[in-house]
Parts: sequence; C-alpha cells; structure tokens
Amino acid sequence: MVSWPWVFLWQAGLACLPLWLLWMVWCQRGFLWLGNGFDAIAGLTAVGLIASTSVAEFPMQARWYAWAALCFLAGLYALNYKTQTPRDRYRLLVGQGYLNLAFIVVSLGLWLTQTILPELNRLQTLRQSGVNLSLNLSTLELRNWAPMGHPNYVAGYLLLALPLLLALSILQTGKQRWLWLVGVGLGLITLYSTGSRGGWLGLAALCIVGFIVLLWRSSLPRLWLGLGGLFMLAFLSLSAFTNDRLKTVVTAILSGQLSGDFAYRMITAVTGWQIGITHPILGAGPGSVPIVYQQYRPEWAGREAELTYQLHSTPVQIWAELGLWGISTSLIAIALLTYFSLRWLSKVPSPKVVTQRTDQVLIWGILAGLFGYGVISLTDYQLDNICISGTLILFTTVLAAILREAFAEASFITLPRIKVTGRAAQGLSFAGLGLLIVISIWLTPIHRAWQLSSQSFIALSRENISSFVQRLSQSAQLVPWEPYYPYQLGWNLGNLSLQTNDPQQQSQLQADSIAWFRKGIQASPYQEFGHTNLAWLLLNQNPQAATQEFIRSAQLIPAKRGVFYGLGLSLVAQGKVNLATEAVALEALRDPLLVTSPIWQSPTLQPLYAPMLDRVSAKCTELLQSPTQSETIHDYCHQLRGGLNWWRGNYTAAHADWDAHGGPLSQIILQLAEDKTVAPQFQALPDSPGKLAIAAWLAPAQRQRLLQQAWIQAEQRNPPPELLQALVTSMNRSASLDQWLKQNAPTRQYRRTRTGFGVLSRHIDGPLPSDFLTVIENAVVTYLFPSLLPAPPYIPVWDQTLQELRQALLNTL
Repeated sequence: MVSWPWVFLWQAGLACLPLWLLWMVWCQRGFLWLGNGFDAIAGLTAVGLIASTSVAEFPMQARWYAWAALCFLAGLYALNYKTQTPRDRYRLLVGQGYLNLAFIVVSLGLWLTQTILPELNRLQTLRQSGVNLSLNLSTLELRNWAPMGHPNYVAGYLLLALPLLLALSILQTGKQRWLWLVGVGLGLITLYSTGSRGGWLGLAALCIVGFIVLLWRSSLPRLWLGLGGLFMLAFLSLSAFTNDRLKTVVTAILSGQLSGDFAYRMITAVTGWQIGITHPILGAGPGSVPIVYQQYRPEWAGREAELTYQLHSTPVQIWAELGLWGISTSLIAIALLTYFSLRWLSKVPSPKVVTQRTDQVLIWGILAGLFGYGVISLTDYQLDNICISGTLILFTTVLAAILREAFAEASFITLPRIKVTGRAAQGLSFAGLGLLIVISIWLTPIHRAWQLSSQSFIALSRENISSFVQRLSQSAQLVPWEPYYPYQLGWNLGNLSLQTNDPQQQSQLQADSIAWFRKGIQASPYQEFGHTNLAWLLLNQNPQAATQEFIRSAQLIPAKRGVFYGLGLSLVAQGKVNLATEAVALEALRDPLLVTSPIWQSPTLQPLYAPMLDRVSAKCTELLQSPTQSETIHDYCHQLRGGLNWWRGNYTAAHADWDAHGGPLSQIILQLAEDKTVAPQFQALPDSPGKLAIAAWLAPAQRQRLLQQAWIQAEQRNPPPELLQALVTSMNRSASLDQWLKQNAPTRQYRRTRTGFGVLSRHIDGPLPSDFLTVIENAVVTYLFPSLLPAPPYIPVWDQTLQELRQALLNTL
C-alpha cells in the first residue's frame, strides 16, 4: 500500500468507486438511498471528514486520507444498486465467501513457506551449536502476517470472514457445504496462527454471544447445544494455553504485570486522548496521528511506543482525528444498527416458517461478523486497510438493503429513490466527473513525486548519486508538505558525508544534508528523528545550534537513547562542563550500560566520567533516602547503585545494595570479583547467557563452545566469527572474570537503525536510516550481562522521576 507502483493501483481502484456511483446515477436515472437513517450517518461522516480536513494543522495529509474515506462512502452507495434482491445479495456474498477461502489458503501457505519453514531450518542450525531453542509464536515476526503485513490485520479480516463462511455452509448443501465448513476450520487455524489477542477476544465474545442467541432462538436440541458449548470452551481454552503469546497474556493478567503490548496500547490510548482533548470538536484531522504523535506522547512512556502511525484502538483513533463529531457519529451509527437489529429479531418468526431464509441466515452472519470485528476494533485500528474496509462496506450495504425491505412500511425513516430526469442525471454525473477531474489534478503531483522517489532510490542502490539527488529533489519540490523526501535526502547525503575522505566534498554534502533536514523539520516539526540527526550533523560545526536541536528531541522523546549524551557533547564543545556532566548523568540514569562503554577513555570525555558516575550514585542515594518513593524506584536505585559500585571496584558498597536487592547472577559476579568459590551457588543459577559465560570462564577447555551458546541464547543467532574469536581470545588473556568484563571485553561499534521508519512514514521505497551517532559498546556486559545494569524500556515511575531532572536542565539551557 505504501510503495510505488502499488499506491497508484489502489488509489486508481478507489477512484473507480465514485465513477461507478456516477455511472449508476446516469443509468438508473435516480439516486437510491440506504434508508432507515443510515443516510444521515453517511452524511454526518462526509461532513465531519470535510470539516476536520479544513481545520487540520496538516491539511494536505488530511485531504489524502479523507479522499480515500469518501471514495469508500461512494462505493457504499454504488454497491447499494446491486443489493436490491435476495438473489443479488446472495451472489455477492457467495463471491465474498470464495474470496475469503482464497485469502485463508494464501495466508496459511505464505506463512508456512516464508516464515515457519525458514525459522525451523534456522533453529535446526542453532541446535547444532548445542542450543535448543523452541519455535516461539509470541514473536511478532513469526506470527501469521500473510498476506496483509501484520497478524492483527489478518485476525480482523478473519473475524469478518468466518461468520460468513459459517452462514454459507448453512445455506448450501452437499459438497459446497463441506467446502465452506473446511474453510471455517482452516480459518480458525489461521486465526490461531496470528497469535492476535484482540482476535482471540473477538472470537471468544462472538462464541459466547452466539451460544446465548442459539439458546434463545434456535430449535436445535439442548444436548447438541450443550456439546457445542463444551467444544467452544475447549477450543478457546486450548488456543489460549497452547499459543505462546496468548499464554503470556493470561500469565501477565493473573500476575498483574502488564507490560509490553499492554503498555504500548496504554501509551497510544493516552496519547490519542491528549490529541483529541486538544482538538475536541473536529479532531486533529484525518491522517494526523503519525505527524503529531510525539508531541502528545507522555513522558512516562520511556522507550515504549516511540513512534506509531495508528493508535491501536478504533474509538481512540476516531477521537484523535475526528473529535466529538467522529465519536458522536460512530455512537449514533452503533445505536441505530443495534435498534434495527433488535427490531428485526423481534419481527422475524421461527426459522421453520420464514420465507426469506437466505436473507435471514445472511443477516445473522453479517451481524456476527460485525460484532466480532467490533470487539477487535477496540484494541486495533484497521480502517485504513482496503480489504477490511471493503468488507465492511459490502456488509453494511447488504444489511441496509435487507433492513430496508424488512421495514418498508416505515416511510417516516425510509427515504424513497430520488427520480431525476435524463438531463438532470446527466448534469449530476458531469458535475461529479468534473469534481473527480479536479481531485485527479491534485493527486497527479503526489503520484509523480512517489514515482520519482522510487526511481531515485533505485539510482541510489546503483550508486548513481547525482540521479538520486536530482529525482528525489524533484519529489520534494512537487510535494513540499511530505517530510519523507527531504528526510531521506538529508539522511542519505549526511550518510555519504561520513563515508568520504575529501574534506571539501564532505563539507558540501553535510551542508546539503543540513538544508534538507531543515526542510523536513519544517514539514513535520514534531518528529524527533529530524531534530536528533540534524543535531549530530551540527555538532562539530555549530554546537549552540546542535544544543537547541537536542533540546527539541529531548522534549519530544525524553528517554530516547543518545539524546542527552549528544546534548552533553554539544555542551562540552561550548565549555559548559557542569551542564554537560548533568546531561550525560541523565543519559546514564536512563541507560546505565553507557557507563561500561569504552568511549569514556577518549581525552574529550574522560574528565566527565568520574563526576558523571558520582552524580548518578548521588541521585540514587537521594532517592533512596526519600520516604515517599515507590518500592519500584527503591529497588531499581539499589540495583543501579550496586552495579555502579561493582563497576568502580567498590565491592563492599556493591554488597550493601546487591545482597538484598540484586539477583543471583550479580551475587556470583561479586563473589568471583572477590576470588571466592561459587560452585554451589553457580549450579543453582537459572539458565541465562551470563551463566553460560561464567561457565566458559570456569571451564577453559570449553570456552569457545560455551561462549557461542551464550551469544546464541542472548541474540537468538550465531555470533559473527570475528566476534566469537575476540570473546575467546580476550577471556584467555584475562587474569580474572572481573578483568575480562571491565578491561578486556571486546567492543562493538554500530549505528542504531530506525527500524520501521518507512512503514511509520507510510513510504517504504527508500532505505532504512540509522542515527549518525556511532554507538561503542562493551559487548560482554551489554549482551551477556545486561541485568547487572538494567534499563527496562518501560518503567513509568522512573521516567516520571527523571523528567523533573530533565526539565530542570532543559529550562536552564
């Protein structure tokens, strides 16, 4: 959806929907309403989209998203002409059923061949090294993504598809019935393979409500219903406790330790609320979430959910982007649908004497699909996915047609077909066509820019830099409101400047890179990526300007790794040593492994090292002496201070913290540092990379094998050969484990990649950027012993505490 030429294809497909509607008005000489008040909902939706777009801070992005939504509304009315008889509705839904079957087969096939089989082969290779890793379906990359790119999308689509397949199996007989039933079974397996908690919740709610309705309405024997209920309960329980991800969720709920995806959704929900409350009437505008998200993200979020393009809840997304208008329209639509569904239920007699059995079964299937999808929509936002929105449009149209027939006598809520003369129909069609031409003229430079950018990235891959710059510059000029193009230009030119040894060329590349980053920031001022990388480029040229950019990054994502460290470097360059010490201490308080990095051996940073360590320890002591601090902060400060004391060689002080608050691994490390025997305690250690590394120290003859296993367990992959050799060699020349950890450990240098930058920017044609900061790590402590100086991504009370210190420093600057 977000790469060339596919973006043009689906945009052209959406444009066919209003064209289809204009053609139907022309041919039918009239406009057919949905009836029963659903037209008012469509009208309110259209007015809300247009009004919100008109007041949006980023109007061009809002128009892009609003145009897609209005096309779907046009498709709703165009399809309305094709659902006038039970036969037409039946044929449409049978076609949708076959599409669902194809989807399920393709999904399972792609997932098995492109994800599971390669992973099984990889695990088999790792087993040859002595590490027996199991297939972990709780990992996002291993859950069924096919063919929609994300398991939650697949689960959402299946919740719409499964009730329809079940309804078709009831309506048809013989081999056709078995085909639909097999589809239901494969669909359940596919849903299980997604590991989607929202999908499981939607299925559970659907099963429970369906069972209650069957008890109320069905004439089936109670024995069969009871057996069906038991089967349903067994399936849901089995799927929850055999799927790694669902089992983890149940365990987290029972233990009260909600983190990870729970934290992610909490952060996005709070952010969405803040966006909406700031723009309460019409919201921030369609498509605004990826652009304004970081401005409203809470500071206690830490390193969780740093960037997103949707808020993982349909109500929250609607509130943020369309405000009260969008939420009110949605609630009215749900109330109207519920009212007419209940009214239809009260009107429909026993299934044995119903004449329109087809419509009755289909409406049950549609209502079940909408209910199941409604549940998953609480935990995810998927309306920007074409096949899901398309299915919702189809279901809504069929449902509206059936209800229109059922309540044809209620003329006070059912608008008749508006008949127009041939000339009027011709005029309406030409007016609509003229509007489409105007919109197409507006869309043309957007698609041209996308095409040019795709060509530019192909040129970049072929190292044709001049063609890359020329084409991508054209893209940025055609669509100046799109930050992706200047950001890619800025980053790639800056990246090239780091790879050249020609001072003049390097200076020119960096100047161009800085100029493009400034343009990207102008188009999208609330994204930390642009400010941070611009700051690194400015650091050696204009430290004062770099400081201001780092400040802006710290305001947007306070816990982003490297931001306060970079701020400290910019202050050192200005001679502000005390403020620089405070900045790097704040970085170390949030990322304690920084203190183990070899960077502090450089002449520039060495004077900051001891004062920084003192500041971190002093802050921990200050917090521990406060009687109002939470238990979480109390424990974390002991762990952190104990780790700092161990690193500095003050083992007595480290014992004072770690004896009561450290883990068993830290106790072993202290005892080995003091040359004590650790055999009994070592055997009791739980399996971990650190335990294997200690085992390698204690068993010199097996060091290479054990260190390889330690790395595999830590990183889920084999270490590079040169790194493994460095681990073994450095351990062999160390007089003690303590010396290996602190003085002889191999280092790793890399730049942190902005994973997901393309997807989150809604463009995936270009390369993934990486920060200009070169990270230099102590590879042993960072990867094999991270628990000695822990830094959880999500620890809200700690980030709230640090925020006061951060804000004080930023206010000073």
